[in-house]
Amino acid sequence: MEHKEWKSIYRERPEDKSVCVSRISGEDGYAGNTVYDAETATFRTFEDHRNRMIITVWKHNEWYYK
Repeated sequence: MEHKEWKSIYRERPEDKSVCVSRISGEDGYAGNTVYDAETATFRTFEDHRNRMIITVWKHNEWYYK
């Protein structure tokens, strides 16, 4: 996957409600299309499952704008 350099959440935070790719530093894998929530300093993904929404809150520490 070609992308910009990962940014540390401790040095620079994304703008509120921005769409990002995020991960935990040093681990394989990432979450794409996360939405940053500035109030809680977390990333969120939303899945529409017919009669419900599944919202996952990620405590990731690296990110870049999608």
